[in-house]
Amino acid sequence: MKGAAVIRVAVSISLLLTFLYFIGVERILEEIKNAALPLFLLALLIENAGVFISARRWQIILKEKGIDLGYREALSLYYMGSFFNTVMPSSFGGDVIKAYKLGKTTNTINSFSSVIMDRVAGLVAVVIIASIAILFYHSLLPPDIMLMALLIILSFLLLLFLALRTTILEKILSLIFSRWRKPRDFFVGVISAFKNYRGGRIWLHVVVLSLIYHLMLVINNYVLALSINMDVDFFYFLIFIPVSQILVALPVSIQGFGVREGSYSMLFPAAGATSAASFSLGFLDQIVKVLTSMIGGVVYALKK
Repeated sequence: MKGAAVIRVAVSISLLLTFLYFIGVERILEEIKNAALPLFLLALLIENAGVFISARRWQIILKEKGIDLGYREALSLYYMGSFFNTVMPSSFGGDVIKAYKLGKTTNTINSFSSVIMDRVAGLVAVVIIASIAILFYHSLLPPDIMLMALLIILSFLLLLFLALRTTILEKILSLIFSRWRKPRDFFVGVISAFKNYRGGRIWLHVVVLSLIYHLMLVINNYVLALSINMDVDFFYFLIFIPVSQILVALPVSIQGFGVREGSYSMLFPAAGATSAASFSLGFLDQIVKVLTSMIGGVVYALKK
């Protein structure tokens, strides 16, 4: 795990330094320095509203497994998870801590499977938003950006199909933990519990909430773009932000640092934005997320 964490840190730093070098630190700082504070604060408010929606989604997922968690406690744990996702060298560290804390008083396997369901439902919503936007606005996208978006979406759908409809994940986990029976049984049990979320009603409920959350995320980025006078039509955000979110979800960086800014720098220039403005937008979005996650640090300190 330590080696993987070092690699993620190296990836984030390398990507950030590469884009900073080619775009220019001065140009990026100029964009960020001129950001309109009222719009930045509005983005911060929208981000926190998204956490409230996400906590409700997780509460519904837990109830499906017979875990009756109060909304206030779900919100507290969600903020704590967000905090540890930011400060730990893994984009899933906060999810592990959130599930572990809940698992101490409930079924551990169901707690861990709930955070997987929470993540997957979010990514499904991201794909739905991007797919609908591409369907209606594909003619306005450059061919290379269109191809990139479609490849990312199709890759996610393939992985989701393999996870839900085959036993390939269980076989991989059994192979990795072949010498350690307890960890093997635990992880295989978590995957099996996740696959048991088969009811159409639960999927519909959580995906609808995920759609609301991710549309808020798109609006949030649009507000941040307005704060730096970035003139890009809103429909581009409906495609570019979901595509970036799928890339950020990959466990290759620290909290998406480097990946988010880099993907923005590659995508938004196709809509007429400068590379400096695109990078700055990604960085401002990261700042908003970090500031929001600090609330989780306060909650954690108060609960210790």
